[in-house]
Order: sequence, then C-alpha cells, then structure tokens
Amino acid sequence: MPEAPTATVADEQELRERLRGCSTTRWLADGRVARIEGGLSNRAWRLDANGERWFVRLGHPQAARLGVDRESECAVLRAAAAAGLAPAVHACEPACGLLVTRFIDGRTWTATDAQRPGNLRRAAERLRRLHELPVPAGIHAVDYEHQARRLAATLPEGDATATLLAGQAAVAFARIGDGGRATVLCHNDLHHLNLLDDGDRLWLVDWEYGGRGNPLFDVASFLALHDLGPAATAVFLDAYGRLPAADRSRLEDACWLFDYVQWLWYRSRFPEPVGDEAWFAQRLAQRLLRCNN
Repeated sequence: MPEAPTATVADEQELRERLRGCSTTRWLADGRVARIEGGLSNRAWRLDANGERWFVRLGHPQAARLGVDRESECAVLRAAAAAGLAPAVHACEPACGLLVTRFIDGRTWTATDAQRPGNLRRAAERLRRLHELPVPAGIHAVDYEHQARRLAATLPEGDATATLLAGQAAVAFARIGDGGRATVLCHNDLHHLNLLDDGDRLWLVDWEYGGRGNPLFDVASFLALHDLGPAATAVFLDAYGRLPAADRSRLEDACWLFDYVQWLWYRSRFPEPVGDEAWFAQRLAQRLLRCNN
C-alpha cells in the first residue's frame, strides 16, 4: 500500500485544490509555496508565481464559532489596505476559505521590539491612523461584552474560575459602559506577531478579529498583549493622542477585560488546553485572578 501523505503534503494539496477551485486564484495554483508556521488556527503559505510573491491563507473552518466574520474581514482588509496599513488584497473569498494578499518582505516584531519607545510611537501612530478612517459599509460590530458572553456559554457548567471571572467581568463592563463613544475601525489583536516592519513602514496583519468597535479596547489590546508598564504606556498613549481622559481612567478595566476575552477564547477553543495553549490559558487565569476588578 502507498504511504499516506504527511500533513504538510496533504495541506499543500488542499491549498492547490482550493486555489484551482476559485476563479480569482486559479492562476496561482501551480506556484511555488512555502509554509509559514506560527498560526494557532489558520494555515498560511508564501506563494511565488509569475515573478510575484503572495501571502495565502486557508481559514480555520470553525472560525465563526470563535467570533470571526469572514465577509466583514474582507471589507476591513480592503479599507486598511487602501490606507496603507495592511498589505494589498488580491482575493478574499470566504466561500473558498481563501485570502490572498501581497507578501510583505519584512521582519515580524518581537516582544522586545514592542517595548522600545520609538516602536511604541510607530505602533501608536498606525493605530491612530486606523481609528481615523471612515468605517465602510459591511463591517460587523465587535462588542467585547457580547463576545465574552458567547464564549463563556461554550464552557462546561460548574467551572468555579469561569463563574468568578464572569462576575468580575460584569462589574468591569458596567464601569466602562458605552460612554457615548463613536465606534471606529479596529484591529483588536495588536500582538507583536501581527506587526511586520519592512524598515520603512509598519504593516498590520491578521485582521480576522477586526471590525467596528470601541477604540478603548483596541488600545487595551496592545497594552495588555505586551504587559506594558506605566512609562511605556505613557509613551504609547501620548503618541496615540486620541484617548479622552475618561477613557484613560478606564484603561485598567479595558486591559483586564481584553485578557478575560483572551482567556475565554483559549478555553472555548480548547476545553482542555494542552501545550502552549494550556500555558497561555493558565497564565491569563492567574493574571485575571490576581487583579482586583
């Protein structure tokens, strides 16, 4: 009997079949591909064809369960790309599970990069630019409170930690309220691994959780993901320059709630996390329980 293909070979075969099956990507199907490692949910490749380089992603089939709206993601990506914040989009085809954008020949930031004052200012400028854009039609609303409830409902009953954190989250969400804020175009996952530096421009990638939302949580996502202290936070906020005093007073709540939604994401995606996912979930739970909200 012939040996079964390895996961890498099988994934590549699936990628080429998807590319051939979609009219906007058929011409890319015979290109040379190299797997890009690191994603928790999606599979991605660099694809070389006709002297051009592309980033190609196959989306996770369960993404909608985790709050991803692929149609909205396409609209967000195109708006961000038009503003020079994200790579140009060649094809965004939710029905085919495909996303194809220009490949950015840049360096992915490290956690250390994200702590440097000059880079803090660059990231804040990019976020300010994003929040200044008009919100196009077809962008779904990202409501952290709603997302928290959706994800919490997927957890097993009787989880004492989940019950305790849900109570604390309700209090924190009530303190933040809606504040009469105008919603803006948000990224919602400003991890350093989603920042590509080509030496001249800082590009924001991985927009699947982007949408129309509260800018306070977008700011909080960068602060929480990089565990920024008071001095670094001040540099970032001064460069961002759009956060009202009332929202500054609620930043601690917003960072805690961002961590809470992250924890729920890991727990709902992996009811019994293993490996790196278990470590992240445990670390977040410890941090959430340590904070007095």
